[in-house]
Amino acid sequence: MKINLKNVCGVILMVCAVVSCDLNTTPTTSLDAPNVYKDTKNAERVLRGAWNYIFNSGSTYASIGMGSIMLNDDFAGSDAVRTRSYGFSGSYNLTNGYSRGEYNGVLWDLMYDPINNCNGILKYIDDVAGTKEDKARIKGQAFATRGYAYMILATHYSFAIDKDPNAVCVPIYTEPTDNEVALTGKPASSVSEVFAQALSDLEDALSLIPENYSHGNDANAQYQIDYSVALGLLARTHLYARNWQKAYDYASDALAINSYLMNENEYKSGFNDYTNKEWMWGLSCTIDDNMPCYLFYFKDCTSDAYTSLNADPYFKEEFEEGDYRKDLFDWGQTAYGDWAMLNKKFIFKDLDNMLADLVLMRTSEMYLIKAEAAAHLAGKEGEAQQLLQTLRNARMKEGKTASVVTETGDALILEIWKERRKELWGEGFALTDLIRNQQSVERKEYDGKITVGGKEISVKGHTIISLPDNTPFVPNSKYYLFRIPEKEELQNTGLYSKYPRLSIYDL
Repeated sequence: MKINLKNVCGVILMVCAVVSCDLNTTPTTSLDAPNVYKDTKNAERVLRGAWNYIFNSGSTYASIGMGSIMLNDDFAGSDAVRTRSYGFSGSYNLTNGYSRGEYNGVLWDLMYDPINNCNGILKYIDDVAGTKEDKARIKGQAFATRGYAYMILATHYSFAIDKDPNAVCVPIYTEPTDNEVALTGKPASSVSEVFAQALSDLEDALSLIPENYSHGNDANAQYQIDYSVALGLLARTHLYARNWQKAYDYASDALAINSYLMNENEYKSGFNDYTNKEWMWGLSCTIDDNMPCYLFYFKDCTSDAYTSLNADPYFKEEFEEGDYRKDLFDWGQTAYGDWAMLNKKFIFKDLDNMLADLVLMRTSEMYLIKAEAAAHLAGKEGEAQQLLQTLRNARMKEGKTASVVTETGDALILEIWKERRKELWGEGFALTDLIRNQQSVERKEYDGKITVGGKEISVKGHTIISLPDNTPFVPNSKYYLFRIPEKEELQNTGLYSKYPRLSIYDL
């Protein structure tokens, strides 16, 4: 996939007009749509432009694309520790979203520009030149991309759907912007409506993307949403929307296609290679298209980089003996001289050329979604236990077996949530899970000593152990949310005409 920031064609850059009320952007009505969408080849370029924006747009090297948002979300959670380093201080301090820091505005544009691309494709694709099959697939992928974007917006700009289904979230756009919309904007919809739009789009995608269509091992196509990824996105989004039966069903369908779980050697290989059989979806980077790989400078603690993404020492204690994932965390010295619990989960595939592939979805997530959904469904608690047991056993060293899962009811759900923290650490789920489960960030101080070369060294864990206003961490804190950017609130006078502005913003 060619996504070099310097070589994106002008047409695609214009089509990526911001949907929000940014007066400095070009509305899509200024484009000659019949020429832009004259055939399926051009329509696919527009879709590729959307994903180029999702992966490559940003304001600094610490905010490059969706990968930086995922890393922001991990730093905002309970189990990642940021020591002195470049980047993500506002993420770890929980000031980026609510306080409208760097990632607040970046995420807004990362989603709404691609939404506008997809709206253009969906409006014109039926009339462009090309085969019926290609038009259906591209249309399905545009629906899936838009659904993914609305799912991301729903999970970041509002609390859990069951806290207040009618709480204000973000505007919904299903048509390309015109001059009027670019100047005035649309009212924000509720979190329920945004989730409903995401799920409707993903359902439409599944009906259009052929079941036999797969990005397979094509390095240039890993970002594309194929049938399996569409199933996975539906499972993930239904889980977030608390539709247990559908989350269970779609996770089951995804696992029917691929249920592979990594062995120890594969798990310890650096989480950097899309050819891993457990990866369902990712981004394969090349020397020409390596901007998203820069994120590994923050994630890879084995190289002479920023060594930013460290682990809470208490988190390591959550892994039972014999679990090979525990080996990925150990004391070491950061690039800034601190001693911290470094991670060896993420390692550059090619440090000299700044190369590493980015994971977006794995089969292990499907096991966890199915287990969590099953735990909520009548008569499926035993299946939930077995799914959790299967994943835990897969993460044990050869000859070892995980402790038997005996928990039931709420205790079982808590065990599944804990397993998500262990299995998906550093992959961008921490903040979303805290919000959707109405949990609190959990951090406590760690002061200890280790002996290195006969010398006793002081080591630490978390340095931020309260909210930005110096109050204790609590569930449903305003600091967990991303806040609608100020430019949108100022320019979109009807933003809160359907649903009132969240009262927490007045505190």
